Amino acid sequence: MTREQVKRKVREYIRQNNSVSYIELQRLLDELEYNYRGDLCIVSSKCERAIFWDGWNQDAIDLMNEIQDEGGIHKEPTQFLTYLLGGGGLSLPIVQSAVDLKQDCWIPVVFCPGPEKARNRDNG
Repeated sequence: MTREQVKRKVREYIRQNNSVSYIELQRLLDELEYNYRGDLCIVSSKCERAIFWDGWNQDAIDLMNEIQDEGGIHKEPTQFLTYLLGGGGLSLPIVQSAVDLKQDCWIPVVFCPGPEKARNRDNG
C-alpha cells in the first residue's frame, strides 16, 4: 500500500468513526501493515512538555501532520477514560493546566474529521 493510500484510509476511518484515539489509530495502521513504530514523542507545538503520544517514527508523525495540514482531520482533547477503555495510555501525569508545565505531561486527544474550528477565546 502506498503512503497516499494509507493517508486516504486514515482520513476515511476518522470520518467514519468521528473520533479516533492514538490506540485505535495504531490498530488501523497495524491492519494496513504501515510501520509507525519508533522512539519519538508527539508533542504540542506550543509546549514540548505537553505530550500527545509516543513510540512513533518520523514518517508516521509527518503522515498525520500532512493530513491535518490538508484540513482532513484535527485533534481534540478527550477524557483519560477514552484511552482506558481502549486499552492503553501513557505513564505520565495528565495535563491539568497548560500554564508553565514543569514536567512532561500527557494530553489525551482524539482525531476528529475536518479542519479545526476557530474557538472563541473570550468565553472563558
